[in-house]
Amino acid sequence: MKYIFLFFLLASSLLSDDYEYHDKRHIQKELSHLKLSHTQQKELKKILKSFRKELKEYREFKEDIEEAKSREFLHNELNIEELNRLSHTLHLKAQKIENTFLKKMHLLLNKKQRKRFVKHFDDWEVE
Repeated sequence: MKYIFLFFLLASSLLSDDYEYHDKRHIQKELSHLKLSHTQQKELKKILKSFRKELKEYREFKEDIEEAKSREFLHNELNIEELNRLSHTLHLKAQKIENTFLKKMHLLLNKKQRKRFVKHFDDWEVE
């Protein structure tokens, strides 16, 4: 029981550290069901900080891409190839962030923990 409390305390301090609440952007993933060891909890904190930083950069990049799409749309002729390129670039960046996170989590978790984690897999999709 005290480990669950410790994990919640650790997770809440991690999620609140230097981070403002932004509706859907707030990473609020409950991971106590993974039953992490103390060492795993420390490593998880690093992984989540890195993931949060990458998500922030992604959101800024996504805004830039959306602005570029808007500018493209305002031209006299719509360049579909350019719109496709911008969308593809955004998708690749999201995919890279997600795959990096999942690789780190895969290395962190044991087989039993991975089975628990995969039940909430879509919570970690980069959008």
